[in-house]
Amino acid sequence: MRKIDPVNVKQDFAAGLADVWGFYAAAYAGLESEGHRSTLVESTLLSAAVLWEGFVSDLLLAYVNRDSTRFAEHLEQALQVALDGKPRRVFDAYATLSIPAHLRKTAILQLIDPRGRNLTFSTYAEFVEGAERFLVPAHRAGITGRPEAERRTVDALIALRNHIAHRSRQSADAMNQALDQPALHPTGLRRGAHKVSNVGAWLKARPNPGAFPRIETFLLQLGAIAGAI
Repeated sequence: MRKIDPVNVKQDFAAGLADVWGFYAAAYAGLESEGHRSTLVESTLLSAAVLWEGFVSDLLLAYVNRDSTRFAEHLEQALQVALDGKPRRVFDAYATLSIPAHLRKTAILQLIDPRGRNLTFSTYAEFVEGAERFLVPAHRAGITGRPEAERRTVDALIALRNHIAHRSRQSADAMNQALDQPALHPTGLRRGAHKVSNVGAWLKARPNPGAFPRIETFLLQLGAIAGAI
């Protein structure tokens, strides 16, 4: 049985991110209106966030496919929790559970979500919880071992994506909270004393004259994080 290679998943993400950056760079140079440039950087962040969502789902799937040991334990624990009363007595008396050591991709997908949706995580902390629930220690170590600045960068990406998509007061508050984390300060992605209201203008700006525009910092950070997990 051919297994899914996590390295290929990472390479696909890197290639997709490079395409996003290439389009952003070419389009930005051709735009003269600052309003159009703001729209472009917002669209670029949305594209990067969508890539990230698919990437983490595919990566977890690839790791489970490589070694299903922890995932099998999770399934057994879930079954034990679900069984109660008569079903529990029948199972204990007559049934045994046998989960193959190596699960196929289709079986993993069916067991995780029979509707075929991506595994999604609204925060990096939830991503860590998913890794601990499904992955053996060797495969989750890169995910659980990321420094706080990288974790908060992912949280900021998700919060920005949500606000760009929804433009609600709640999403604006969540975005500004995510951008006000001290761990982001060294990255240049922490907001100042004033809340961010114009996302495009904030993303295309540089936190200091020698720094990258914030949108480019996001793309660089995502590439580095993806390679490390």
